[in-house]
Amino acid sequence: MSSAPVSAVGIQTSQAPAQNIFPATPALPLDPAIREFVAQELYKRYKLIRTSMDSNNESAKSKDASLQENWESLPEHLKASTRAQADDIPRKLELIGCQMAKADDETTNGLQLVEKFTPDQLEYLGEVEHDRWVAERIKSGWQAAGQRDSSAQKTPFFTPYTELEQKWKDVDKFMVEGIFEILGLSGYRVFKRNSGTD
Repeated sequence: MSSAPVSAVGIQTSQAPAQNIFPATPALPLDPAIREFVAQELYKRYKLIRTSMDSNNESAKSKDASLQENWESLPEHLKASTRAQADDIPRKLELIGCQMAKADDETTNGLQLVEKFTPDQLEYLGEVEHDRWVAERIKSGWQAAGQRDSSAQKTPFFTPYTELEQKWKDVDKFMVEGIFEILGLSGYRVFKRNSGTD
């Protein structure tokens, strides 16, 4: 039997972070004023990596409900999924001892500015994102299937992160890596939390 920790959705994770899996204090929710913007920017980023993966398969792209011309054309259940991903940003940052704050927030004076994730953090948060995505999909009624079909809400990716093909791990990590750019466009930055604030 594996000694790897089991995530909240029952999938074994390959590694635990240096911190506790659940932070001592819950992360603040995403600011509602930027939620829709962040979700739209996440969609742009997702579309960028997915279209680059499928650049030689135009017919598959045209049938994929998750790859629409723009945000407005995206089915509502996929918009809701992307908003949930946006809402999870504060929790992800909290898991590695960081927080987001407005760029002009004076309470961040003296805190260390963070501009990118370390490779270990990126790998860990890619796995966290995959687990979050699986839980969110199951809750919203998606079903496991041999082929991916966003329109029918079927997916072959209800599997542990460690068993994903590298290209799909890279999608998760690419989405997580974009947090800094997207928050920056929203007027926010990422800071390392003071250990004394927990």
